Amino acid sequence: MKANNSLITYIESESIKCLDGGTFTSLKEALADIIACTIAGRNTNAAEISKEFAVSQWGTGNSSLILYRERLTTAGAAFVNATMANALDLDDGHRLTKGHPGAVVFPAVLAVAEENNISGEEFLTALLIGYEVGIRAGIAAHLSRPDYHCTGSWGAVGAAAGVSYILGLKGNTIGNALGNAEYFGAYSPMMRCIEHPSMLKDGINWGCMAGVSAAHLAKAGYTGIPSLFTQKEAEGLTHDLGKNYRVNELYYKPYACCRWAQPAIEAIREIQTKNILISTNINKIVIHTFTESAALSKGYPETTEEAQYNLFFPVAAFISYGEVGPKQILDHLDDPKILSIMDKISVVIDQQLNEAFPEKALGMVKILMQDGCNYQSEIMQARGDYNYPLKAEEKKDKFFRLTTPFLGKEPAQRLSETIQNLEHMKSIRELMIAIEASAT
Repeated sequence: MKANNSLITYIESESIKCLDGGTFTSLKEALADIIACTIAGRNTNAAEISKEFAVSQWGTGNSSLILYRERLTTAGAAFVNATMANALDLDDGHRLTKGHPGAVVFPAVLAVAEENNISGEEFLTALLIGYEVGIRAGIAAHLSRPDYHCTGSWGAVGAAAGVSYILGLKGNTIGNALGNAEYFGAYSPMMRCIEHPSMLKDGINWGCMAGVSAAHLAKAGYTGIPSLFTQKEAEGLTHDLGKNYRVNELYYKPYACCRWAQPAIEAIREIQTKNILISTNINKIVIHTFTESAALSKGYPETTEEAQYNLFFPVAAFISYGEVGPKQILDHLDDPKILSIMDKISVVIDQQLNEAFPEKALGMVKILMQDGCNYQSEIMQARGDYNYPLKAEEKKDKFFRLTTPFLGKEPAQRLSETIQNLEHMKSIRELMIAIEASAT
């Protein structure tokens, strides 16, 4: 079959031993963030439903479900853990993919790594491969097809790449795994889910399961199509593999909501640094944003998914409580304080902001007060982008903010230390033991 030789060579030969210090730090930060997001996502209806489904449909195996007692086959465990990883919409992303590579790559690599009892170093290498291939697959998908593609479509290719490394696949067998993953991945009407939020979200859990399955099928001899990396649109995307690491370009989310709503939150935050805003004195809030952001739901949310894929709710929650975290999107859906502010918000699509998207997610807010005062923010970028990063302390604070409620302060600290020393572990199962011990 037609193959991309530079891509195949990269998957066969990558090693974290070759990484510079900055890229290695980026990989560790990505791992800590996605583990924290997965733990925090445990307390959602989607996680519970997915777990019950997976237990009934996939057989018992050696791969752990994070914070659950059951162990399943790799496909089942990947499906459940991926559901949790994206359940609160707090997981990492990449601007040019319009999606979340970590939530689909990490659970796939983890499940197969545990099944095969590989070392921490090998696990980190597989995770890196998954990120690098997955991000490039996302960019290629949006260059080659007119639709907006959910993470589960291109993310499946990244998952298959990381799993292929763990399974020791070579040459055309890797090509078959990537082709299988692209073919089986979720080709979903993403904008319809944004306009009508549901547990489907980014198709991440299905894409993760598809990526794991694709690699296992390829190992057994199941042939696939030439992957999207053999297409004209992907030319130039793989020549810098192993040289230019896209994991350094990840963004990290400070708020539990769609990335497209976060520039408006930053605009509110910017106004609040200069003015005292009393929510009861607000007369009107006008959000200036780009088309995709304006398509987010604006009504009162009845589910956490509707709160996450909402433009008005997170802005109102931030004005009310100074944060948009798990508590707001899980426990404050009918909060009258938040809902009353939502009633005062409207949206305007701004062509200048459209032109910047998807390289940047930008927004601006105007606030009209009842006393006649008017406030207008600067044009604000979503905080956490690689060129507008969270500080190291903010990332660490996010980790403990998400894990401590489930694990406790000292166990969360031990888990953090385990992650930082992962490359020295002889078995990836030591990581799972650390999580399970922390949760008991």
